[in-house]
Amino acid sequence: MDNNLESDWNKLLYKISEDFNVDADLNGTLLLIGIQEREEGFKETYSKDDKMALINLATCRLLMKWNYYSIEGHDEDKWPIFKKNKMIPPFTKEKEDLLLKSSIVEYFKENDYLEA
Repeated sequence: MDNNLESDWNKLLYKISEDFNVDADLNGTLLLIGIQEREEGFKETYSKDDKMALINLATCRLLMKWNYYSIEGHDEDKWPIFKKNKMIPPFTKEKEDLLLKSSIVEYFKENDYLEA
């Protein structure tokens, strides 16, 4: 991970940890993005299935930036329906995490949560 991304990632995790009183990590930040994108507000508890759905929502939303997905509508429960535009290359776990982390940092900068 390059130094700027690593520094921004660590700043983001620290800020989330402080603001939400949690131990922030990759999945936790994806969950926060999923909650934000779902636009239904924060709940005190989420089922395992709900958490997985929100993390999937966040991942697809982040990968839209790289044109891997686009939104083609919403279902009856107002969940976005994503269309796969192209295949995601078979990344190593390290490269996959790097892509997600850089996308997460950019997402929080675009939403004025983290300084650009």
